[in-house]
Amino acid sequence: MHSSSLLVIALVVAALNPSTMSNPSAGSSQSINAAVAAYQSQQYAAALKLFEAAAQKGNREAQHTLGYMYRDGMGTKRNDTKAIAWYRRAAEQGYAPAEYNLGLMYAQGEGARADPAAARRWFRRAADHGSLEAQVKLAEIAIVDEQYEEAFLWFSKAADQDNADAAFNVGSLYYVGRGVAKDEAKATAYYRKAARLGMDEAKNVLKSLGQEPD
Repeated sequence: MHSSSLLVIALVVAALNPSTMSNPSAGSSQSINAAVAAYQSQQYAAALKLFEAAAQKGNREAQHTLGYMYRDGMGTKRNDTKAIAWYRRAAEQGYAPAEYNLGLMYAQGEGARADPAAARRWFRRAADHGSLEAQVKLAEIAIVDEQYEEAFLWFSKAADQDNADAAFNVGSLYYVGRGVAKDEAKATAYYRKAARLGMDEAKNVLKSLGQEPD
Protein backbone atom coordinates (compact mmCIF):
# COMPACT_ATOMS: atom_id res chain seq x y z
CA MET A 1 0.00 0.00 0.00
CA HIS A 2 1.21 3.49 -0.73
CA SER A 3 2.73 5.51 2.06
CA SER A 4 0.44 8.15 3.55
CA SER A 5 -2.49 6.24 2.12
CA LEU A 6 -5.29 6.62 4.67
CA LEU A 7 -7.13 9.11 2.49
CA VAL A 8 -6.48 6.99 -0.59
CA ILE A 9 -8.09 4.01 1.14
CA ALA A 10 -11.13 6.12 1.97
CA LEU A 11 -11.36 7.23 -1.63
CA VAL A 12 -11.14 3.67 -2.88
CA VAL A 13 -13.96 2.70 -0.54
CA ALA A 14 -15.97 5.62 -1.91
CA ALA A 15 -15.24 4.42 -5.42
CA LEU A 16 -16.75 1.08 -4.50
CA ASN A 17 -20.08 2.76 -3.76
CA PRO A 18 -22.27 2.50 -6.86
CA SER A 19 -24.02 5.78 -6.01
CA THR A 20 -20.76 7.68 -6.57
CA MET A 21 -20.11 6.35 -10.06
CA SER A 22 -20.04 8.84 -12.93
CA ASN A 23 -23.23 8.60 -14.99
CA PRO A 24 -23.05 4.83 -15.48
CA SER A 25 -25.05 3.18 -18.23
CA ALA A 26 -27.44 0.42 -17.20
CA GLY A 27 -24.91 -2.22 -18.23
CA SER A 28 -22.07 -0.42 -16.51
CA SER A 29 -24.18 -0.01 -13.37
CA GLN A 30 -24.87 -3.74 -13.27
CA SER A 31 -21.17 -4.46 -13.72
CA ILE A 32 -20.29 -2.04 -10.92
CA ASN A 33 -22.87 -3.49 -8.58
CA ALA A 34 -21.52 -6.98 -9.20
CA ALA A 35 -17.93 -5.74 -8.80
CA VAL A 36 -18.75 -4.10 -5.47
CA ALA A 37 -20.46 -7.24 -4.21
CA ALA A 38 -17.47 -9.38 -5.21
CA TYR A 39 -15.02 -6.92 -3.65
CA GLN A 40 -16.92 -6.75 -0.39
CA SER A 41 -17.00 -10.55 -0.30
CA GLN A 42 -13.20 -10.49 -0.80
CA GLN A 43 -13.59 -12.26 -4.14
CA TYR A 44 -10.95 -10.01 -5.58
CA ALA A 45 -10.21 -11.91 -8.79
CA ALA A 46 -13.88 -11.76 -9.77
CA ALA A 47 -14.09 -8.11 -8.72
CA LEU A 48 -11.07 -7.27 -10.84
CA LYS A 49 -12.71 -8.64 -14.00
CA LEU A 50 -15.95 -6.84 -13.29
CA PHE A 51 -14.26 -3.53 -12.57
CA GLU A 52 -12.31 -3.95 -15.79
CA ALA A 53 -15.55 -4.34 -17.73
CA ALA A 54 -16.77 -1.01 -16.34
CA ALA A 55 -13.35 0.60 -16.79
CA GLN A 56 -13.19 -0.36 -20.45
CA LYS A 57 -16.46 1.57 -20.90
CA GLY A 58 -14.77 4.67 -19.52
CA ASN A 59 -15.87 4.66 -15.88
CA ARG A 60 -13.14 6.64 -14.16
CA GLU A 61 -13.80 5.35 -10.65
CA ALA A 62 -13.55 1.76 -11.90
CA GLN A 63 -10.32 2.67 -13.71
CA HIS A 64 -8.91 4.12 -10.50
CA THR A 65 -9.94 1.06 -8.51
CA LEU A 66 -8.23 -1.20 -11.03
CA GLY A 67 -5.06 0.83 -10.64
CA TYR A 68 -5.27 0.40 -6.89
CA MET A 69 -5.88 -3.36 -7.18
CA TYR A 70 -3.01 -3.90 -9.60
CA ARG A 71 -0.71 -1.75 -7.44
CA ASP A 72 -1.50 -3.77 -4.32
CA GLY A 73 -1.87 -7.17 -6.00
CA MET A 74 -5.54 -7.67 -5.09
CA GLY A 75 -7.06 -10.49 -7.14
CA THR A 76 -3.97 -10.62 -9.32
CA LYS A 77 -0.20 -10.39 -9.14
CA ARG A 78 1.09 -6.92 -8.47
CA ASN A 79 1.64 -5.16 -11.78
CA ASP A 80 2.87 -1.58 -11.57
CA THR A 81 2.78 -1.13 -15.32
CA LYS A 82 -0.94 -1.90 -15.43
CA ALA A 83 -1.51 0.13 -12.27
CA ILE A 84 0.00 3.28 -13.73
CA ALA A 85 -1.86 2.75 -17.01
CA TRP A 86 -5.24 2.56 -15.28
CA TYR A 87 -4.44 5.44 -12.96
CA ARG A 88 -3.53 7.50 -16.02
CA ARG A 89 -6.81 6.74 -17.79
CA ALA A 90 -8.79 7.90 -14.75
CA ALA A 91 -6.48 10.86 -14.15
CA GLU A 92 -6.92 12.05 -17.73
CA GLN A 93 -10.63 12.30 -16.93
CA GLY A 94 -9.83 14.68 -14.06
CA TYR A 95 -10.37 12.18 -11.22
CA ALA A 96 -8.42 13.56 -8.27
CA PRO A 97 -7.64 10.27 -6.47
CA ALA A 98 -6.14 8.86 -9.66
CA GLU A 99 -4.20 12.05 -10.32
CA TYR A 100 -2.71 11.81 -6.84
CA ASN A 101 -1.86 8.13 -7.15
CA LEU A 102 -0.34 8.66 -10.58
CA GLY A 103 1.83 11.34 -9.00
CA LEU A 104 2.91 8.87 -6.35
CA MET A 105 3.86 6.30 -8.96
CA TYR A 106 6.08 8.82 -10.73
CA ALA A 107 7.52 10.07 -7.44
CA GLN A 108 8.41 6.55 -6.33
CA GLY A 109 9.49 5.22 -9.73
CA GLU A 110 6.81 2.54 -9.83
CA GLY A 111 5.56 1.47 -13.24
CA ALA A 112 7.72 4.13 -14.86
CA ARG A 113 11.08 5.81 -14.35
CA ALA A 114 11.06 8.16 -11.38
CA ASP A 115 10.09 11.62 -12.62
CA PRO A 116 9.76 14.27 -9.89
CA ALA A 117 8.56 16.90 -12.36
CA ALA A 118 5.76 14.66 -13.66
CA ALA A 119 4.88 13.70 -10.09
CA ARG A 120 4.54 17.33 -9.12
CA ARG A 121 2.38 18.09 -12.17
CA TRP A 122 -0.06 15.33 -11.25
CA PHE A 123 -0.04 16.32 -7.59
CA ARG A 124 -0.88 19.87 -8.68
CA ARG A 125 -3.78 18.67 -10.81
CA ALA A 126 -5.10 16.56 -7.96
CA ALA A 127 -4.69 19.45 -5.52
CA ASP A 128 -6.51 21.81 -7.86
CA HIS A 129 -9.34 19.27 -8.00
CA GLY A 130 -9.60 19.32 -4.21
CA SER A 131 -7.41 16.40 -3.12
CA LEU A 132 -6.44 17.14 0.45
CA GLU A 133 -3.63 14.61 0.36
CA ALA A 134 -2.17 16.16 -2.79
CA GLN A 135 -2.32 19.60 -1.19
CA VAL A 136 -0.37 18.31 1.79
CA LYS A 137 2.12 16.54 -0.48
CA LEU A 138 2.78 19.73 -2.45
CA ALA A 139 3.26 21.67 0.78
CA GLU A 140 5.73 19.09 2.06
CA ILE A 141 7.69 19.23 -1.21
CA ALA A 142 7.74 23.02 -0.99
CA ILE A 143 9.08 22.90 2.58
CA VAL A 144 11.94 20.64 1.47
CA ASP A 145 12.68 23.07 -1.37
CA GLU A 146 12.45 26.00 1.06
CA GLN A 147 9.63 27.51 -1.00
CA TYR A 148 7.72 28.68 2.04
CA GLU A 149 5.11 30.81 0.27
CA GLU A 150 4.13 27.78 -1.80
CA ALA A 151 4.04 25.64 1.34
CA PHE A 152 1.84 28.19 3.09
CA LEU A 153 -0.58 28.21 0.12
CA TRP A 154 -1.09 24.45 0.06
CA PHE A 155 -1.10 23.92 3.82
CA SER A 156 -3.76 26.64 4.04
CA LYS A 157 -5.95 24.89 1.47
CA ALA A 158 -5.60 21.60 3.35
CA ALA A 159 -6.30 23.33 6.66
CA ASP A 160 -9.51 24.70 5.14
CA GLN A 161 -10.52 21.04 4.69
CA ASP A 162 -9.99 20.47 8.43
CA ASN A 163 -6.68 18.63 8.23
CA ALA A 164 -5.09 18.93 11.67
CA ASP A 165 -1.48 18.57 10.51
CA ALA A 166 -1.96 21.24 7.87
CA ALA A 167 -3.59 23.62 10.36
CA PHE A 168 -0.65 23.09 12.73
CA ASN A 169 1.83 23.82 9.95
CA VAL A 170 -0.02 26.98 8.94
CA GLY A 171 0.19 28.06 12.56
CA SER A 172 3.91 27.35 12.65
CA LEU A 173 4.54 29.31 9.45
CA TYR A 174 2.68 32.27 10.93
CA TYR A 175 4.58 31.91 14.19
CA VAL A 176 8.03 32.03 12.60
CA GLY A 177 7.11 34.28 9.67
CA ARG A 178 8.07 31.89 6.88
CA GLY A 179 6.14 32.31 3.62
CA VAL A 180 3.83 34.81 5.32
CA ALA A 181 4.17 37.80 7.61
CA LYS A 182 4.78 36.83 11.23
CA ASP A 183 1.49 36.94 13.15
CA GLU A 184 1.32 35.26 16.54
CA ALA A 185 -2.42 35.83 16.86
CA LYS A 186 -3.11 33.97 13.60
CA ALA A 187 -0.59 31.31 14.61
CA THR A 188 -2.48 30.75 17.83
CA ALA A 189 -5.78 30.55 15.95
CA TYR A 190 -4.45 27.80 13.72
CA TYR A 191 -2.90 25.95 16.65
CA ARG A 192 -6.33 26.08 18.27
CA LYS A 193 -7.91 24.68 15.14
CA ALA A 194 -5.41 21.81 15.06
CA ALA A 195 -6.10 21.17 18.74
CA ARG A 196 -9.86 21.13 18.16
CA LEU A 197 -9.24 18.56 15.43
CA GLY A 198 -7.59 16.36 18.04
CA MET A 199 -3.88 17.05 17.57
CA ASP A 200 -2.07 16.61 20.88
CA GLU A 201 1.04 18.43 19.68
CA ALA A 202 -1.03 21.54 19.02
CA LYS A 203 -2.45 21.36 22.54
CA ASN A 204 1.07 21.13 23.93
CA VAL A 205 2.21 24.12 21.89
CA LEU A 206 -0.72 26.19 23.15
CA LYS A 207 0.19 25.30 26.72
CA SER A 208 3.82 26.26 26.09
CA LEU A 209 2.53 29.64 24.93
CA GLY A 210 0.66 30.02 28.19
CA GLN A 211 -2.76 29.30 26.73
CA GLU A 212 -5.26 26.54 27.27
CA PRO A 213 -6.81 24.71 24.30
CA ASP A 214 -10.51 25.32 23.68
